[in-house]
Amino acid sequence: MKVSERNVLDRRSFIKGMLAAGATVTVAACAPVAAPAPTAAAPVGSPTVTGPAWIHPKSLVRAAPGYGGALMTWKYGDTVKWLPPAKYLENDASAALAKVPKDQLILTFERMCRSRVFETTMKDCSLGGYPLGATGTAQKLAPGVYGGGHMRVGQEAEACAMGTLVMKPGDYVTGTHAAHHDMAGRGADAKRMTAEFFMRKTGANKGYGGTMHLCFVDLGFLGANPVVGANPPLAAGAAWSAKVRRSGQIAVTYIGDGANNSRHWFNTVRSSTNYKLPVIFVTENNFTGMGNPIASLAPSPYLADYGVGLGLPGVVADGNSVADVYFKGKELGDRARALEGPSHLEVMTWRWYDHSGFAGAKAGVDAAWGLPYRTDDEVRAWLSRDPIVLFADWLALKGIATKAETDAIMARIKTEQVEAIEFALASPLTTPEDGCANMWTLTERVPATQFFEHVVVAPK
Repeated sequence: MKVSERNVLDRRSFIKGMLAAGATVTVAACAPVAAPAPTAAAPVGSPTVTGPAWIHPKSLVRAAPGYGGALMTWKYGDTVKWLPPAKYLENDASAALAKVPKDQLILTFERMCRSRVFETTMKDCSLGGYPLGATGTAQKLAPGVYGGGHMRVGQEAEACAMGTLVMKPGDYVTGTHAAHHDMAGRGADAKRMTAEFFMRKTGANKGYGGTMHLCFVDLGFLGANPVVGANPPLAAGAAWSAKVRRSGQIAVTYIGDGANNSRHWFNTVRSSTNYKLPVIFVTENNFTGMGNPIASLAPSPYLADYGVGLGLPGVVADGNSVADVYFKGKELGDRARALEGPSHLEVMTWRWYDHSGFAGAKAGVDAAWGLPYRTDDEVRAWLSRDPIVLFADWLALKGIATKAETDAIMARIKTEQVEAIEFALASPLTTPEDGCANMWTLTERVPATQFFEHVVVAPK
């Protein structure tokens, strides 16, 4: 017979009955009667790996060699535990990359070279060096390099693999204050980037923004953001627009390891997961934030684990490998285009220079040395995993491009960069009044009253 609450003795009646029977101590606990729970399926355990996570492309819970409770045991130099292989592994990732059309692979290599040469040359310019042995206008280095800039030399593989091989024309990108790789990966040209670095009217932002505010709207790059963690919300907004319009576009946003602790990032992940927005969150983990070990802040083995509780899939890739980033990034890109929701791609890589400025760096010399938060042996170990060299070696191994051909590409890009500097220095400087243009209409200016002790130039 079906049991109902009407047939169940309530607690008060039960106690009265026991007292009437002469009981002296009674303990009663009643719970509502519910229908039997359905038999639950056996839980499926998350895959676990030991060591660097690129061994397993879908791991979510990971046994790691340092993070997760390691904040009291981390020592400088420990990043060598994450050193990627000295050459591309012959695995599914390499096989998938080998199927990409040759022109796309060569274009990826070219963009990696352009990003490397641009940042290295801007570093040399900032330190007063002669860029690439240039002569004439470029060698004079007229005043115009303002600030030190934020360089990500050594991290070209992930942004160029995502921007060239995973993303499609029309997709959106947002970046941090160190977004040169992100723009180069989408096809930004050296002249417009260089002119903006030198605050010239021919720059990508007409000299308004400089290196930290570069923007190439025509390439889907919606801007570099100097506020830590503030670019993911912009990408999510673009992804929302794409979803509403059913355009098939996706958005990719890049942040550094420290930005995963930003409220902007968390709130964006939560809302993006709620609405299944077509966005990929890429975390570039180079272990040190501005200068402190990220292990002192991260309670989980990998930063990709941060969003697991929110239903955000997390994947970790070798950030120095075009093959690994492409293989894992493409799956996430396909997922986003199918409107299955956002995902988190953590790329383990390494920054050759300081977070900002050029402490420990010299003109004409690769990498920064003698920094207090890392060892020089650590620097040498990661330099041996140069992503451009690794990719060139793979291209040669697969018969796609010889070493002579990749060397010729690098030489051409260096010549292109010298021409870009000459173009920038021959261009007019942006004036303070230029910042007042395009604020009301395309022909009017806001009064430049904020420029004290400055003669306002009347618009022509």
